[in-house]
Amino acid sequence: MYALSFIVVLGIVVFVHELGHFLAARLSGVGVHEFALGFGPKIWSVKRGETVYSIRLLPLGGMCRLVGLDDEEGADRKASARNPKSFHGKPIWKRIFIVTAGPIMNFVLAVVILIVLFGAYGVPMASITEVFSDSPAQRAGFAAGDTILTVNGKPVAGVAGFVSAVSTSWDRPVEVEVLRGQTRVSITVVPEYDPDAQVGRIGVGLAERPVKGGVRGTAAEAVAYTIGVVDSTVSMLIAALTGRAEADVSGPLGIAGMSAQAARAGIASLAMLIALISISLGLVNLMPVPILDGGWVLLLVLEGIKGSPLQPEFEGVLRFVGLALLVLLMVYATVSDISRMIVPRL
Repeated sequence: MYALSFIVVLGIVVFVHELGHFLAARLSGVGVHEFALGFGPKIWSVKRGETVYSIRLLPLGGMCRLVGLDDEEGADRKASARNPKSFHGKPIWKRIFIVTAGPIMNFVLAVVILIVLFGAYGVPMASITEVFSDSPAQRAGFAAGDTILTVNGKPVAGVAGFVSAVSTSWDRPVEVEVLRGQTRVSITVVPEYDPDAQVGRIGVGLAERPVKGGVRGTAAEAVAYTIGVVDSTVSMLIAALTGRAEADVSGPLGIAGMSAQAARAGIASLAMLIALISISLGLVNLMPVPILDGGWVLLLVLEGIKGSPLQPEFEGVLRFVGLALLVLLMVYATVSDISRMIVPRL
């Protein structure tokens, strides 16, 4: 179950990411040597025009090899730029479009999945079940039955998104918009710091309930939910860097465990996990770290400012640093996964 669900989740998300690069390359006139489903040795392939379409042994995503980028020609930038089908021969804006198309497709995949899920089951929204006595929430005017719509003007992704926003905002005013009956109500609350849990709290009980039809329409809710997940993730990252939250990341083991749990819970839970991981992959790939898509964009912007390609040695150093950071992050995530698996048993 672990292996199969992990393959399904990661395979779909990575394949769609590579499909974005492929479609953008085709639209931009860049040649594609090969577009593959999976990695490893080929088990089937067919050539159509200049592109080989193949299926490879390991079904973990896909691969898109571009002319001038994933071949020997790419080593000589000047020669490569003279090829009209080469990645390096295209204007910088087209190259940025090709690079960012992968993460964009991850967001598109998430929105499509969420539209289907929200249409079938409703939009998962945080609802207040209880307001504790003499709490910031009671003094601010929250009431049982309130449904959380936005925090500081931004959409909230269910209970997790609301808790994330509140837990890192102690001693700061937080503007919360709730739906009370059919009326929208704006409330300002200042979370109090809980020294035991080391997080901010307002003193409410929460439950996640599906709201059929949403309050802005299913498609708009899917986009808003995606934005909410992105905002919560970025906020937690900033909070971790500033000491307001602990860094909490998951690696392959964690994703495998979550995939298995979601698969056991049913197809809807597995689809929701695919959407959430697709958002995370899209967001991570947009980080300005060389070796990631966001790093490519950074290098292309620097090339545009400089007016000529960067020195290969300088670019190589940046990519090495990016790779080192990525490896460190993966090691940290894997150690965190193992710790979560072992500690409860000690």
